[in-house]
Amino acid sequence: MKIKIELYCPHCHRTKVKKNGKKHSGKQTYLCKHCGRQFTGDHALDYKGCHSSIIKRILLMMVRGIGVRNISVIEGISVVKILSVLVKSYY
Repeated sequence: MKIKIELYCPHCHRTKVKKNGKKHSGKQTYLCKHCGRQFTGDHALDYKGCHSSIIKRILLMMVRGIGVRNISVIEGISVVKILSVLVKSYY
């Protein structure tokens, strides 16, 4: 049984990607066939703050009245990351 992971390019959001070698740390890199951007897939990231879905979850928790420090503990990310998301979403 094979498990298929659908990857999207973080720049153009298309699914036409191919494997493009590995970093020195052993993480798989990918190359978008449409725009040519090279990136590391979300499943290979160690720090949770780098995942693409975290911004939406941070904003949802802030709307629901959860504090910055509580979001930090719940999601396992830094307070600085949460504050940077809030500043970017405000402007």
